[in-house]
Amino acid sequence: MKTSSYKFSLNMAVCTAVLTALSAGAWPAGTGYAAEAAPNPGGGAIKDAAAVTETRQPADNVRVALFIETGRYTSRASAVTLSSESGLTVALREASGLKPVHAAQGKEAVRAYLDGFYIQALVTPDSAAASAKLQTLKAAGTHAGIIARVKQGKQQYTVYQGPYANQAAADAAAKGVQGGAVLGPRHLNAGMFATEAEAAAQTAALVQAGFEADVAVTAGGFAAFVGAEADEAGLASLRTKIAAALPAVQLSDVAPGQAYVLKRSELIPGEQGLQAAAALIAGGDAKLWSLPANGAGGGVKVAERSGRSYRGGIEVSAFGGKLAVINEVPMDSYLYAVLGSELSPSWPIEALKAQAVAARTFVGKQGNKYEIAHVSDTTLDQFYKGIEAEFPAAQQAVDATRGEVLTYKGALIDPLFFSNAGGLTADSTEVWGNPVPYLVSVPSPDEGAQNGKKLWYRIVLPSGAIGYIHSDYAKDTGQKNAAGFPIYEANAADVNIRSAPYVDNTANPAIAKTEAGSRYVVIGETMESNAYSWIRGPYDAAKLKELLGGSLPASAAGGVRSLEVSKRGPSGRALEVSVNGEAVKSSYPDALRSLLGGLPSTRFEIEEWGRYTIQGAGGASRDGSSGQPLYVAGGSGAVQAYKPEQFFALSGDGTVKAVSVKPQFVFTGSGFGHGLGMSQWGAKGLAELGHDYTYILKTYYTGVALTKSAP
Repeated sequence: MKTSSYKFSLNMAVCTAVLTALSAGAWPAGTGYAAEAAPNPGGGAIKDAAAVTETRQPADNVRVALFIETGRYTSRASAVTLSSESGLTVALREASGLKPVHAAQGKEAVRAYLDGFYIQALVTPDSAAASAKLQTLKAAGTHAGIIARVKQGKQQYTVYQGPYANQAAADAAAKGVQGGAVLGPRHLNAGMFATEAEAAAQTAALVQAGFEADVAVTAGGFAAFVGAEADEAGLASLRTKIAAALPAVQLSDVAPGQAYVLKRSELIPGEQGLQAAAALIAGGDAKLWSLPANGAGGGVKVAERSGRSYRGGIEVSAFGGKLAVINEVPMDSYLYAVLGSELSPSWPIEALKAQAVAARTFVGKQGNKYEIAHVSDTTLDQFYKGIEAEFPAAQQAVDATRGEVLTYKGALIDPLFFSNAGGLTADSTEVWGNPVPYLVSVPSPDEGAQNGKKLWYRIVLPSGAIGYIHSDYAKDTGQKNAAGFPIYEANAADVNIRSAPYVDNTANPAIAKTEAGSRYVVIGETMESNAYSWIRGPYDAAKLKELLGGSLPASAAGGVRSLEVSKRGPSGRALEVSVNGEAVKSSYPDALRSLLGGLPSTRFEIEEWGRYTIQGAGGASRDGSSGQPLYVAGGSGAVQAYKPEQFFALSGDGTVKAVSVKPQFVFTGSGFGHGLGMSQWGAKGLAELGHDYTYILKTYYTGVALTKSAP
């Protein structure tokens, strides 16, 4: 299907009817969020499930990556701040069991991070000076913290920044820090002790003598670790100094890879300014394991993850030399929060049950996708916002389907789901390029996403630009312009006018603002963009060139003159888009969404404002495009060239089209998400029609079986 052209009769009255406009309103991307349907590593698509001979059942516990850096997914953090309403128990997690490290009171914050290379940016007895330095570093985007010590009887605050990947990186960064010194992960062991109190006494003696020392918790007991050196030379120098100052202290090396946790006191931002907090620094292969105290509910709060709280426990460790924060949680508890994050409490219970089975199957299908975690907490896998997202109906749906998964020929399927199909789901060939027997295109009752959405009026601004105004902010004056179009009046000032009928201050910022009482011509109206139907654009040639970048064909070097869908799949989704008649490079069909600026789906039409068809007398017609001359004949028969930057054309059915000299492109589409598998809005629609969750699942996943996994 080609880019739409437009037949019209030119009406000069419309060309000159430009007044003012406004817009406002909001729309969600759909009630639910969806697992993304990206190809497998190496560019390959999902394998035919029939080729799998062993069914992988979901694990009892799910490991969810909150922060991790892998080749498949990256979410970075330099440190995390943990707490719990009931108090927090932190332990060193070993294969042999748990070694207690720290017990925090209710709501008491604990800061956790990795031992590594840092820069000592400031040492001061003044907490205000330390606080100011911390704020300066954070304002510059630098990760930083404050260590609080009593050294030789005096309070001391050390502001550090980092971590850095290695000593070379830290050395290079330190050159730009006045008085900066590199701190490293190399320590000397000044003794092993049966109790923490004994280790603390040894540590205090070292600090009193002028050395940096901390209590360390290891699998073998408590220790006094001294120093924070970057290399062996630093350790050798430290050993000599300690021997001279404290000859009775017996020093030993810390074995490479030995698991330990250093205990310090730090200052962290709180509601009343800086506050003291325990800091736990994981070294070697250490895994810090945090649980609510005494098995109480309420979960563990992770401040750096939007302050969300999670059931189960939080594990902090090193993965690939970077901080990894994993929430390990029982399967059902995980699913409670997934359903709460993906769907709405008002949705029918059968739709929630269908989501529960799909989500459970999804986890089982992933295996250890991120090596030390099964899934992430984002829509790359399944949206997971923790305890606060839960609601009773979600728990009911999970409990009612406990252990149930979807299989095809005995193997777990890849149960992809998404927000809205726009009336018809995708075939797997339309997303990945190869067929999967249980992922075929089926009708989907998705219209419910439009319910309750307001109208937006399409208006013409004094500049000639077209904008949209939310219907709540305009009223009909009862008057019409010379072309017969209604004149509306703004009922409020400073309301945003936008290029498309939805609110997104980043993707769809205001193009103008209203003045109370200003008037403008309305040339059309449309429903607020939603998960079922939407509008994006207009994008000019320069914007498209920026978006498509290296995916553009060679012919676009001189500019984008045309843009059209050149191939479509069984559901009408775009498989290929062409610029100037040549295909845009795309690794797989669904990647077109990202290439074109993050379109909600690939089920779209493209309207080019620079292309049109003039219908003359006797059925004669002429195609026109951007830059071609256009002539207008007046009542006297005189002909004159018409050369505005943009004009408006009135078709025979009364529809108005904008025609611009420079090409501009508007995308009008339906659906939200990749389109593969189960539509969440469609599942809601089927449930409202009286269908149960088994029917819903077998509608969207063709030929599958609902299997009860072993307890």
